[in-house]
Amino acid sequence: MKIKRCPACGGRINIYYDHEPGDEVYCEDCEKEFQLLRVDPVVLEAFDHDEEFYFEEDEY
Repeated sequence: MKIKRCPACGGRINIYYDHEPGDEVYCEDCEKEFQLLRVDPVVLEAFDHDEEFYFEEDEY
């Protein structure tokens, strides 16, 4: 397991051996979510829920 410090609060983000690029990880302290871009070295990007859950409304 690797530990990365949260860029927002300095808390712990655990990166386990089975994590792969594209996985979501979170800070144990502030619960901010990040996307794992790279495992070695660990590179994180802030996770934006708006992009993933955007749906167009259908007109009936």
